[in-house]
Amino acid sequence: MLSMPILFACMTLFSTGLGGVAAIRLRDRMHLLLGFGSGAVLGVALLDIIPELFALDGGAKMMPFAAIGFLAFFALERYTAMHQPREHAHAKGSHVQEFGMVVAAGLSTHSFLDGVAIGVGFQTSERVGLLIALGVIAHDLSDGLNTVTVVLAHGNPLKRAAMWLMVDMLAPVVGAASTLMIGLSHGLLLWILAFFAGSFLYIGASDLLPEAREHDSPLVGVAFSAGLLAIYFITRFLRS
Repeated sequence: MLSMPILFACMTLFSTGLGGVAAIRLRDRMHLLLGFGSGAVLGVALLDIIPELFALDGGAKMMPFAAIGFLAFFALERYTAMHQPREHAHAKGSHVQEFGMVVAAGLSTHSFLDGVAIGVGFQTSERVGLLIALGVIAHDLSDGLNTVTVVLAHGNPLKRAAMWLMVDMLAPVVGAASTLMIGLSHGLLLWILAFFAGSFLYIGASDLLPEAREHDSPLVGVAFSAGLLAIYFITRFLRS
């Protein structure tokens, strides 16, 4: 029987795969899914992980590590030039195929860390693990979209894009499995939770939401609110 972290990490396979398929077939509707995902990811950080940190002994002192998590994911995004392919997808001839694969590898590393976040969440408590998993599932839609888009935008064939999509889909499962082999101390657990709180804030506010707002549609705000409210009510339900 699969453990809870592995089970929920496996669910990211579907959201990442859906994002990859959407990059090819449903790109004109992705702004609504990205809007919902940004609300959900921010909801997990603001309504669950950060309150959980303050409730745990010594957790409030870990908030500087949330800033480190925010900056780390900012650096990862800048390094991999995550948004460049969407903005310049028409200029395929100006990019080398190898760079597209380097960017895809960076995105897969990001997905591996998502799996680690799920595993760490379940080591904290079943409720925290569940909510982090829901946030990861929501934003892995964008990971699949980014992976396929970046590989294709740099002149690679569709077959190669599908290969990197499979790597990105499996990375969270490997990340979650790695946490089952390591028992984390209370202090290290607090550090990691704070780090992922910052990373979720970055992913939601600086990655997903701006991508969604590129489309001039009032429904983006509705989708964002729906994602935030969904996490709010799930959090209330799990704490009752």
